[in-house]
Amino acid sequence: MSAPSRPVHRAGALQPSLRFVQLGLGALASRIPVRPPPFWQGQLIAIGCTAGGAGLRIVLTPVAHNHIPVVIFYPFVLIASIWGGAAAGIMVWVLGTIVAINLWLPVEGREITLTAFSLVCLFGVLLASLLRAVVELHAEGEARAVLLAHELKHRGANLLMVVQAISAQSARNAKTMSEYQSTFEPRLAALARAQQIVSETPDAPPDLGVLVRHLIAPFGSDRFAIRGPECLLPRETATPLALLLHELGTNATKYGALSAPGGSVSIEWDCEVGGIRLEWRELGGPPVSKPSRAGFGSRLFKQAFSPEHGSASIHYEPDGLRCTAHLNQLEA
Repeated sequence: MSAPSRPVHRAGALQPSLRFVQLGLGALASRIPVRPPPFWQGQLIAIGCTAGGAGLRIVLTPVAHNHIPVVIFYPFVLIASIWGGAAAGIMVWVLGTIVAINLWLPVEGREITLTAFSLVCLFGVLLASLLRAVVELHAEGEARAVLLAHELKHRGANLLMVVQAISAQSARNAKTMSEYQSTFEPRLAALARAQQIVSETPDAPPDLGVLVRHLIAPFGSDRFAIRGPECLLPRETATPLALLLHELGTNATKYGALSAPGGSVSIEWDCEVGGIRLEWRELGGPPVSKPSRAGFGSRLFKQAFSPEHGSASIHYEPDGLRCTAHLNQLEA
C-alpha cells in the first residue's frame, strides 16, 4: 500500500508565494506617503482616479453592458484615500456617483445602489485613514529609533573619552597602583551616578537639584546647605558638572571644610536668562591657600566645560574655598 501524500509539502510549496505577496505588500506600504499631500494635490489625485475608473468602465462596456455601474469606482476610492487623503477619497466617491448616474446607472433601483455604494466608499475612506495612521506611527517610531541610536552612539563615544581622561589624569598624579585605584574608582562612581540620573529621564533634561543631592550624598548630606530653584540642566553639562562636584567634595573632605568638625558647604544656584549660575562655598574649615602645583582638580576647573556649554572658576578665599560655575544653553 502506498503511503498517503503529506499536505505539509503543499504548505511548503505555498511559502514562496506567500513570501512574494508579503514583499509586494511591504514595498507598496513603503510608498505610502507619511503625510497627506496638500489639498489641491489630493484633488488632482481624485480627478485622476475618477478618470481612471470611468475609463476602465468604458473599456469594459462590451463585456459589462449595463452591469457594474459603480463597482468599478470602489478600488479607486481606496487608492485616492490612501495617497491623497480622506478628502480625495470623498471626491472620487462624489465624482464617481455623478459619472455613474449620467452614463450607466439605471433609474430603477438607483437609491439602493447608491446607498450601498456610499456605505462601501465610507468604509474604504475610514480604512484608508486607519492605514495612513498606522504608517505615520510606524514612520515616527522608526525616526525616533534612528535618533536614539545616533544619540546613544554619540553619548557612548563621549563617555569613553571622559573615562579615558579620568584614567590618564588619575595615573599621572598617582605614585602607586593602590593610590591610582583609590582616586580613579570614586571618580568613575561619580560619573556613573550622573549617567544614571540622565538615563532615568531620556526624554527630558535632568533636574539640577536632583543631580546635586545625588552626587553629594557620599560626603554626608547633613553638612551641606543646598538652595536653588528648580532648574533643568542641559544634558551636555551633566557629566562634567558631576565630576566637578565630586572633585570639590573630595578636596573638601581631605583638606577643606569637610575635614574640620564644624565645617560645612553651601551650594546655591540661580536660573538666569539662557543659563545657570552655581556656587560652591566652603565655611568653617582650615585656612585655605592656593596649591603650589596644578593637580587633577585644578585642570578640571579650567577644562570641565567646553566654551559653548559653560565655564568654572575657583577662588581661594581666607574663609574658605569658593567655586563658581556658569552653565550655558539652558534647556527649556
